[in-house]
Amino acid sequence: MSELTNLTDRLAHLRDRKAPKNRKPFKPSAQTKKRSAPERRFATNYFSLFAYSLLGIALLAQIILIVWLDLV
Repeated sequence: MSELTNLTDRLAHLRDRKAPKNRKPFKPSAQTKKRSAPERRFATNYFSLFAYSLLGIALLAQIILIVWLDLV
């Protein structure tokens, strides 16, 4: 027998040894296959919000200064 290299192989081997020989493998029904888990939403990243707001304020301030210096 080949050496089992990782935990998944070992678990599969033990599961195969433990299961009765006449047992049929589990096949999910059509209804189970259709249902998929909803996508998880990411948590609000407050650092990115803060950084982008500072960037926006800096760009706005620069545009205001350029326009003001052009007019003066």
